[in-house]
Amino acid sequence: MEEGKFGTLIQSLILALLIVIGFQFFFHRGEEKKELQKPTSAKTYSLQDVPSSKRLGELVTVETPLYTAQFSTVNGKLVKLTVKKYNAQLVSPISKELGVYPLTTVAANPELSKVLVDLNTTPSAKELKVTKAPAKLTFTGKLPDGRVFKKVFTFYPNSYRIDFKAQLKGARLQTIVGPDIKVNEAHTSRMGHIGPVIETQEKVIRLKPEEIKGFMSFNNVLWAGEEDKYFLMAVKDTDFTATVEKVGPKDTLVRNFVGSGIFYGGPKELHQLEPLGMDSAIDFGIFGFLAKPLLKFFLFLHKFVPNWGLDIILFVLIIKILLHPLAHKSYVSMKKMQELAPKLEELKKRYGNDPQKLQEETMKLYQEMGVNPASGCLPMLLQIPIFFALYEIFLNAVELKGASFLWIPDLSQPDHTYILPVLMGLSMIVQQLLTPTTNKQQQKIFILMAVIFTVMFATFPAGLVLYWFTNNVITAIQNFIILKILEKKG
Repeated sequence: MEEGKFGTLIQSLILALLIVIGFQFFFHRGEEKKELQKPTSAKTYSLQDVPSSKRLGELVTVETPLYTAQFSTVNGKLVKLTVKKYNAQLVSPISKELGVYPLTTVAANPELSKVLVDLNTTPSAKELKVTKAPAKLTFTGKLPDGRVFKKVFTFYPNSYRIDFKAQLKGARLQTIVGPDIKVNEAHTSRMGHIGPVIETQEKVIRLKPEEIKGFMSFNNVLWAGEEDKYFLMAVKDTDFTATVEKVGPKDTLVRNFVGSGIFYGGPKELHQLEPLGMDSAIDFGIFGFLAKPLLKFFLFLHKFVPNWGLDIILFVLIIKILLHPLAHKSYVSMKKMQELAPKLEELKKRYGNDPQKLQEETMKLYQEMGVNPASGCLPMLLQIPIFFALYEIFLNAVELKGASFLWIPDLSQPDHTYILPVLMGLSMIVQQLLTPTTNKQQQKIFILMAVIFTVMFATFPAGLVLYWFTNNVITAIQNFIILKILEKKG
């Protein structure tokens, strides 16, 4: 295949893939709009096996560097959980309506559950500040039959992890997560799963609340809870059973058949989840195999350069340096192809009526001149999976949420001034003008594509547009320098 045609094919492939992303983006936005337009006043909630209690008693506040939590002295349940860094509340307002809160302890025996959810306890402290070392908070209550219920929490200053241990002699205790997780308005504008999530020994299961009928039960569970795109509330233990119960039109709660374990309530930050073995809660889609190591690399860069915009530029520089030998070879190949254009035209005229002969003579000419037509596309091909992995990172990594750069307030959101997409489109055109080509028609097509890309990139996260813009600028500079070197060599 001729270089020009092959290059056009690759560019068309990229365009087609981007169109798919764009379609998915707009499709999901459509769903979101429909969702927002639905009336909410008709919602009805109901509980089946989990008893409720709207009594809160006294509230005990726990303050750590990462979050503020409030626990009720009734059952020792979690009433509020505010993540400071993102100013996000995770306990859903439906908890108040249902009288069921996260970390409510119930029992396998229904009658005992009714007693437990309404049980008054005495806290070991009226407030707790966790600053440098782990700290414990204990709730103790006495049942009418004389048994003592004890619930111990351990908090850590630098983690969203909360260890919990509920004890009641002769009882098999269970722990509730939910109902739901509060979806903060600041992070509802893009795709992402909202609802129950369970990781079993086999796989991660994300359930759509509207498709659940009654109960769903899962065995061999590693952790289970409620999530949205950026936040997670879940219980982790080893090999336990969990059920998901539908309590409203799009509302669920997760019942974990363990009385002790680890509760995680916080943002889906990779460095927080990975030590707990819960990093699969971050959904990077089919490009997760690449997105996760790339995110780790970004986090590594961020330690030394604490600005996500500069990290993106630095990342592009590193990628371009690594790919420079290929880029140089590609440019030299395209330059030779440009020089061969008159000879190729001559072959077409001579063997135009004999396609097989034309193909043979063309390949022979390529071999004589040491040209590989496909090498011109290799750097571009290698960047396709990186591009899609970055797309997932900028959409789903909470670490980049709210990251500002120059005039852009949030790199995980589109640039609403449209300045960056326009700059990106212009950079594509400049890059193309500095790239050797044997086909003027191809150059016109590429400029048209730059216009289409500008429109499409206007809806993409600004971080991704910054990546592509930087890539174009560096490629244009790279091409210019290689061109000058080749001209010097004559």
